[in-house]
Amino acid sequence: MALPPPPCRVLIIHVQLIARASRFNRKVLVRYLLFLFAWEDSMYTIESFCNAIWETSYSKVSQGVTKEEYGEFEIPKKGGSRVINYLGRDTSMWNLQHKLLKNFLEKQDLPVCVKGFRQGESYHSFLAEHIGAKFFLRIDISSFFPSITEKHIKNELSRLLACNSNEEKEKLLKLICDITTLNDCLPQGACTSPAISNLVMARIDQRITKYCQVFDIRYTRYADDLLFSSEGFNFKSKKWFLKKIKYILSSQNLKLNYSKIKYGENELVLNGYIISNKGICLSRSRLSDIRHVVSFAKKNRNLIEEFGSERFLQEINKLPLRHRDLTEYPFNTVFQFIQYMCGYRAFLISLVDRSYEETSFQKQLQHLIRKLETQITHYT
Repeated sequence: MALPPPPCRVLIIHVQLIARASRFNRKVLVRYLLFLFAWEDSMYTIESFCNAIWETSYSKVSQGVTKEEYGEFEIPKKGGSRVINYLGRDTSMWNLQHKLLKNFLEKQDLPVCVKGFRQGESYHSFLAEHIGAKFFLRIDISSFFPSITEKHIKNELSRLLACNSNEEKEKLLKLICDITTLNDCLPQGACTSPAISNLVMARIDQRITKYCQVFDIRYTRYADDLLFSSEGFNFKSKKWFLKKIKYILSSQNLKLNYSKIKYGENELVLNGYIISNKGICLSRSRLSDIRHVVSFAKKNRNLIEEFGSERFLQEINKLPLRHRDLTEYPFNTVFQFIQYMCGYRAFLISLVDRSYEETSFQKQLQHLIRKLETQITHYT
């Protein structure tokens, strides 16, 4: 009589063991058997992954990978400009990225210190962890997305994907990299880049968190911003702490942006926001910029119709903005000005946290958001 195939043989052996086991051991064996078959079911082939994520075959997914669909534009930043690569929502690449994000990337577990691009977290929660601290340290990772390469992605995702052969896994990792990278790195502007960067950073976040726990230091991360705080650890006088963080980041070939390192005592001003033992509030300079923009937009709605966009741009580029040098980075089109207001709106929304009590700061945020939305509506 021929033996049954291996999986059936395993099942027969376990059924025999369960029948002979005591009541307690029987429960343990049943749990183990359920785990064994659940683990078997969770293993992917390239076809099963494509069907689960994109609801189609591997060959059709591969045909949809067309990097020529990317467009690009530049936005000004201190010391130069940043290239943004984007995909239209009607492109096959955007569709592939979006489904990968919703059906796989966003479902992965992340360390609690991760506050950026994660459901239930925001820029406010990134800052709020540090309310009440005395000493602060903020560091920035240089060229964050461009520093994350296909090699990084394959190394980290290979730990999350259980495939029934190494060949299948390599094929699947290559497909994911083809969909999510441009020129061998994460493109700034792709909807999958933030989620993948969080997965690549997960083990580094865990290492940093464990190191910080030794000194009772709080740690949170929002994309390339790393924020540390303590009630008794003076970061400025203990420079060896920064060297240790630099060493941990270097394990993934990530480098510090030394021009953005910030120390604080009793309070920290970060991106126009102030963290202190009293809470979080907008800095006067950031608040002034937003009010200048809203006021100008409200008073000059008819300027474009009466004199044309050129006159409108001449006037707006005279605004005394503190956080945008209009002599070096002027508004060249009305659309750029609208995008600027939209950017402020998105940033303020990221600070709204309805899980916290309705403080005066939260009310101020919502009031500014409504004012910006009114002006954006008038100009679009």
